[in-house]
Order: sequence, then structure tokens, then C-alpha cells
Amino acid sequence: MTSQDETPTPAPPLAPEVGAASGAMPSPEEAAAIYGRAGIVTFFTLLSRVLGMVRDLVISHRFGAGSDTDAWVQAFRIPNALRRLTAEGSMTIAFIPIYVAVRQDEGPAAAREFARRVLGLVLVLTGALCVLGMLFSPLIVRVVSPGFLDDALKFDLTASLIRWTFPYLVLVSAVAWAMGVLNAENRFMTPAAAPIFLNLGIIVFVLALASSLERPIMAVAWGVLAGGAAQVLLQLPALRCVGAAASPLLGWRDAHVRRLFGLLGPSLIGVAVYELNIIILGVIASYLPTGQIFHYNNATRVTELVMGLFAFSFTVAGFPTLSEHRAREDWGRMRETLALTTSAVMYTIFPAMAGLIAASTGIVSMLYLHGAYTLDDALTTADALRMMALGMPAVAVVRLLVPVFYAYGDARSPVLVSGLTVLVTGGLGWWLSLRYEVVGLSLGLSLGTWFQCALLAAMLRRHTRTLGAWFPWRALLIQALAAAAVGVLAGWGAGFGSWTLGPAAGLNWLVLGLVIGAAVAAYLGLTLALGEAQARHWVNLVNRLLRRIRRLGRRGAGRS
Repeated sequence: MTSQDETPTPAPPLAPEVGAASGAMPSPEEAAAIYGRAGIVTFFTLLSRVLGMVRDLVISHRFGAGSDTDAWVQAFRIPNALRRLTAEGSMTIAFIPIYVAVRQDEGPAAAREFARRVLGLVLVLTGALCVLGMLFSPLIVRVVSPGFLDDALKFDLTASLIRWTFPYLVLVSAVAWAMGVLNAENRFMTPAAAPIFLNLGIIVFVLALASSLERPIMAVAWGVLAGGAAQVLLQLPALRCVGAAASPLLGWRDAHVRRLFGLLGPSLIGVAVYELNIIILGVIASYLPTGQIFHYNNATRVTELVMGLFAFSFTVAGFPTLSEHRAREDWGRMRETLALTTSAVMYTIFPAMAGLIAASTGIVSMLYLHGAYTLDDALTTADALRMMALGMPAVAVVRLLVPVFYAYGDARSPVLVSGLTVLVTGGLGWWLSLRYEVVGLSLGLSLGTWFQCALLAAMLRRHTRTLGAWFPWRALLIQALAAAAVGVLAGWGAGFGSWTLGPAAGLNWLVLGLVIGAAVAAYLGLTLALGEAQARHWVNLVNRLLRRIRRLGRRGAGRS
């Protein structure tokens, strides 16, 4: 789909049926660059996700699974989903290819002026959404949590939390804009580190202020605002380093901005259908027994920990390179980069899914079974986690495929698929929840995401005629078989834990550590033995990291 000011790109010649499927891969330099960027994103995402788990553990320990935490989850889900819809998801996907193309054709100065105009667009739109959200928070609760209408206290608390958390949308949207600029300039560290400060803000405010407030759960909302402000401040030095000014312009009639509008509107649905599904399932969850919304949230957090570490890291690292190849119409390099990114993402997702399914009870009990979080809460969360883990490969593939459509200027296909997916996921979630409650909701989400994945893959076939055979079938088969074997190993090892005792039992820590360590070693060993290229990339990445640590150690010793 193109705007009126966009000259349609001529169709490239058909590529020969070679490439990833037959073994060709990007140059060692490009592969090393993508892995290096992904390593940076993974490192800081790991810190952020660990702190995110600590954040949820602090909230679980302090408040348990009850009305207050249900209200918090539903309230923060709205600005958080809008953040991904308007900024972090669709804005980044639509922004980076245009920014790279402008820089390629008109120079860095024109690209940075375009970025300033986009910032003006982001601030005005999210500011308007913020005002509307704060004014109409009771109406929002009626729409997204109709099950709360019978509980006046929970309803009023949710509305109040929405009013306090909606300003976070403006702050984090500015951070997402900075992420788009910096990633397009091959700067990944600062955007990846930003979420750390959100989690720190919540942790600090809950620990320091909750006990002194009339409604202690409000400390979480205040922590969100403090963390969001810190995230914005963190981006400013990095933006100055690349010559990008964080001063907005409002020239929306600019041809490039209008082109962005042409992609941005459809991408609000196309790239963030997962978030729309979460909102719809949240509406259904509001009718479930008290506490199950929080179980659903905690299971989601565990899967997002893994997805954020690996799947999204490689997607973020590879997307600017894909956009550069698309801007140059270098279809061979684009094919090879897409194959590398796909196999790199799935190399980590397959074993993660197997491990979560096999050891979910142990993982959840060690994370959450303490304080006000009961054994029944932990077991229900573990069951929901198993169902969510089933959909992780589909989520990863969707995140990879949607940007390819936008790189080709095809916004219509993801929108069509997204609309159908929302209907399928909502219908499955409602039907399954009638019998299995929150576990059924989780299964409905996974099945709906697999539906989206299959439909996107089918519709991408007309574009793959220009790319050639890019899908890395052999690599993914090796990875899936090795992951299945590792899952059996993890399930056997997890049987030695006394998970009803949770983290209070020292043996459980030993068992869980040995299970994770053995599973990682077994998967790496199997894939190396089977000749999977991604295993060698990971070994090289670790070796480079160890060499860097040794060099830093020698420099430190020399100074002393």
C-alpha cells in the first residue's frame, strides 16, 4: 500500500531458487554484526527482564493474587498495549525502513529532519490519547473489564490506576521514537537498557511507599511514572551522539511523513495483533474468579522474559539490515539476512518452549510461591504457562514476518490476517475459558497466534518469489528435534524437585539449576554435533565476549 506521494517500486526480477534453503548465508561479517547487536540487546534485555521478574515478585509478595492486583493488571494493560500499538510496535516497524531510505537517497540531514517531524507526530497523538484516557477512565473500565461492574471497589480502583498510568504512554512513546532513530543508526545499547528504569521505579516505590499509602497498590502507578521519566532522560545523550535532535517539528504535510501515515495506520493492527488479542482476552478474564487475571499476567511475564531475551533481540538487530537491503533492492542479501534471522530466533525459542512446558511447575513455584502467593496460585499459573509456551514459536515467526511485508510496502496483508486472528483468538479464548478458565484463555491465545502465523506464511509466498527459497527448513528441523530431546531431559530432571515447598527448599534450587544447565549443554552439544550453524555462531559470540572480558581484565591489572 502506498500513499499518493510515493512512487510505486518496480517489481524486482525473480530470484533463483537458491539461498537459505540450499545453504547460502550472509557474509561472516554481516552475521557477526547481527549477532553482536543481538548480543547487546540480549544482555540489557536480560537485565530488564530479570528486574521485571523481581518487580512482579515484589508485587506478588506484597499484594498476593486478589482484587488490587487484578485491578493493577487490567489498568496497566491499556496504556501498555497502546504504547505497543502506537509507538514501540507499529511506529518502529513503519519508521525504520523510511528513515533508512531517506538517509540513503537524500542524506543524513534529511533523515534527521524526518525523524523530528515524526517525534512531533508521536507526541501530539499520544498526548491526545493520554488526555482522553484520563478523562474517560471509567468508560475504559466498562469496556475492557466489564466483569468488574459488580464490584464497585475494584471498578473505582481500576479507573484510578488508569488515570495515573496513562501519562506513561507519552513518555514511553518518546522512548520508542528514540529507539527507532538509534536502531536505524546501528545503536542498540541505550534503547535496550531503557526498560530497566521502569522496573526499578516500580520496585523502589512499592518497597518505599506502599506501606504508607491509603491504597498501597497506588505505589505501583507512581513507580511507573518515575520509571518512564528516567527512560526518556537516558536516551538524550545517545541521540546527541548520532546528531539527532529531540526537538519535535509539526510539518505533517511532508511527503515522507505522509508516506509514514500510509504504513502506520494499517500497522497499528498488523504488527500488534498480539496486544489486541491480550486486550480481548482481558475482557473475558474480567469475568473469571478473582485472582485469575493475575495468574494470567504472571504466566505472560515468564514467556515474555524468554521472548524478549532472544526472539525480539534478533528481530530488533536484523530489521535495520533488512531495511538497508530493501532500500538498495539487494534481494539476494535480503534473502540471506532473513534466513539468518529466522534460524537465529528459532534456535533459542524451540528449547525455551520445551523447557517451559517440561518444568513449568518448578519454575513458577520457585519464582512466585512465597508471601501472599499460595500453592494453588502457583499451580494455576504453571498450567497457564504451559499453554502459553505452546504459542512461543508462532509469536516469534509473526514478529519476523510482519516487518517483511512492510519492507515490501504491503500493509494490506498483515491487516487482513490480523482482523481474522482477533476473531479466531477471541472466539477460542471465550469458548475454552468456559470450561478451563484462565488455562483455556492461555490456550486460546496460543492457538490464535498459530493461526496468524500460518496465514501470514501463506500470504508471504507471493513475495518470496522475488526472494527465492529463503526459509531454513533444515536448520529448523534440527533445532526442533534437539529441543524435543532436551524437553524430555528437563521433564525427567524436574521430577526430582519438591516444588510444593517452593524456594524455601534448598534442594529445589540445586535441582532447577542442574536442570537448566544440563538442558543448555545438551542442546548446544546436540546442535553442534548435527552441524547446525547457529550453534557455532553462539560459540563464537561467547568466545568474543570472553576475549573482551580478558582484555578488560588485563587493562585493569595494568593500571593497578
